[in-house]
Amino acid sequence: MEKHCVHVEKVFDWVTRSVKLTKRGALTEPIVEHNICVNVCAPCGEKTIVWSAEEHVHAFGTVTVVYEQGCGQQMDVLINGEIACSLQEGESRSLTMARLRDVHVECKGNGTCIGRVCIQLHQQLDRLGDCEHIRCILTDACGQPITPEQIVCHILDERQTVQVMLPNGKRVELQKIYVLVETFVVLQCTRKDGTVWKTKPISLATVEDVLLCAPSGTNVVCETVVADCKAALLSTTCPQIFISVHLCQHIQSLGRVKVEIDGKTCTPRIEQQVDVCPAHLFIPSCPLL
Repeated sequence: MEKHCVHVEKVFDWVTRSVKLTKRGALTEPIVEHNICVNVCAPCGEKTIVWSAEEHVHAFGTVTVVYEQGCGQQMDVLINGEIACSLQEGESRSLTMARLRDVHVECKGNGTCIGRVCIQLHQQLDRLGDCEHIRCILTDACGQPITPEQIVCHILDERQTVQVMLPNGKRVELQKIYVLVETFVVLQCTRKDGTVWKTKPISLATVEDVLLCAPSGTNVVCETVVADCKAALLSTTCPQIFISVHLCQHIQSLGRVKVEIDGKTCTPRIEQQVDVCPAHLFIPSCPLL
């Protein structure tokens, strides 16, 4: 046997810990999302309303208009009372507006114009109804759903060496590591009338410390393996929300070390050949009379 030295990554310490993030506060005005599609069959020469927002509701989104056939002249698309664009037969156009109050179309000429208007609508409500079901969704800062592994778990640079007494009475030196944990959640509420609204991303964060064997030269890594989010609407008249995010994390201190192992030179074995041809069958001759 020969002696060999190899560099490997050693786990100096490894802990599993539970982290709980909570938040209670006023609920911001929620956003309701709708996809609206309306078929247009309107008399030419008249302004026809396609959609209008409810009173005291801030609406925004993207309006797509398709002009299929009509009166031989253009179709005017009016948004918030002003002409936003004009289309010829067979054309389509998409417009994104920061504020939407109403959408009208008006075809020039005689006869009937046919088309379609679709609105990817977002409405910001000024009051809330009762939630029949409320769902808490883990997201990034932009509101996109994420998995537990994508939750921000950042090890801060500061480390402190402290004396710790073990259960057996022995004193050891460990390092106090500071961990920043941050995530975002979006709350989605289903009302009794079937309307669904959701909030903008809500931030939850904390800095906690953990004791590890993490001497100089080691690298500390953190991973979230399980995440559970719960939310409760405490009041609808003066909206208050309570959010609780429970995380299970693995934190390890790792370092590159050199170890000596016994080994020997190996050689490849001879490949085992398998006969894929079936054995020859003996067929007896026919007896001659």
